[in-house]
Amino acid sequence: MVHTVIVPGVGGSDKTHWQSWLENQLQHRTRVQQQNWNKPILKQWVKELIKVLEATDDQIQIVAHSFGCLTSLAALNEAPELAQKVKKLILVAPANPKRFGANGFATDSIGDYQSYFYGLKAPVPTTMLISEDDPWFAFDEVNALAAAWKIKPINLGKVGHINVASGFGPFPEIFNYIISEKKHAVINKPDIKKLFFKFAF
Repeated sequence: MVHTVIVPGVGGSDKTHWQSWLENQLQHRTRVQQQNWNKPILKQWVKELIKVLEATDDQIQIVAHSFGCLTSLAALNEAPELAQKVKKLILVAPANPKRFGANGFATDSIGDYQSYFYGLKAPVPTTMLISEDDPWFAFDEVNALAAAWKIKPINLGKVGHINVASGFGPFPEIFNYIISEKKHAVINKPDIKKLFFKFAF
């Protein structure tokens, strides 16, 4: 069984956001919680995500959005032993690391996280979904970040930041990229015996 860990970005993905919609579609899932959704202190956010990953016994897939994408990649690089539990990482509209720094936003910090994140690697199978007109991350810049992470991103077109503001409440297309919870049908032993009787002659 694969357990889905949902990692929101700044603001926490309210009830109308596609991450909240996805959470309601899944049985086996955990949503990471942060102390302050409007103050993205990377060190604190990474700590909370690592707690969730360590507490989950099943194999994991991470579905992250915006700053949650940066949090996820930083956590897997900070705690590389957890990578063996993570079957897949799905990054949706990652945030631009140059907009953030040690105190949260780069405007409140000395310097930013651009060089730090360009130096990281994706240690697990990763899918990145991007937009041509994301207002928070220019198309050429997000492609450059993907290249630094050695990921070939999937361009969804002109879909903004892939959030509520750009029309993403329900997001059924996400199921094209995540590992399904559905189990394959299994024939039990009595059924097999019936089949043998039916076709033995």
